[in-house]
Amino acid sequence: MKTDDWKWKVGEAVSRIRTRYEFIGRKSGVPFLAIVYPIAAEKAVFREWHTQTNALRPDIDVRIVDLLTITQDVLTEFGVENIVEALNDPEWGQSAKEDLTRLWNSAIAEAVRTQMDLEGSGRPVLSLERLSALYPVSGPWDIMQSLWNDAQSALNCPVIVFIPGRLTGPRHYQFLEKVDEFMYRGDLL
Repeated sequence: MKTDDWKWKVGEAVSRIRTRYEFIGRKSGVPFLAIVYPIAAEKAVFREWHTQTNALRPDIDVRIVDLLTITQDVLTEFGVENIVEALNDPEWGQSAKEDLTRLWNSAIAEAVRTQMDLEGSGRPVLSLERLSALYPVSGPWDIMQSLWNDAQSALNCPVIVFIPGRLTGPRHYQFLEKVDEFMYRGDLL
């Protein structure tokens, strides 16, 4: 993979939003478009993404859901020391990990619902950013599955999911180059 392949992916995502808004991810029944990019390029990726998506206004309103902020809020609410202690407990660590995943997924789903319900200047697009904050407790697959299963709201707009890592196959990627995941719903760039 070329190191600047992410530039093409950002441009392709913006093009799809502009020309095929209603069809993003619809072949698989979920409006996800995942962009897998090299970890080292994260700042450049988001700078380019924000620049290109600003040009879509006022017709398209790209709304950012910052997963780092959401995960930090959950950690602060329950206390970082308490969570670390629970995760390191040999007897209850796996249960604590599952509980934390549920808490994060719930908080992220609420943020997604809030962003979808906001009045805006144009058709909404959600941009899930800074997913590395989820590691090692959760990952992109967990978040996408949670959003898809969330019975309280339907995803009524495209959701762009930025995944730091690398592609390993047509529907496979390595999140942070550590966790192999399979994307069976939505589109993958």
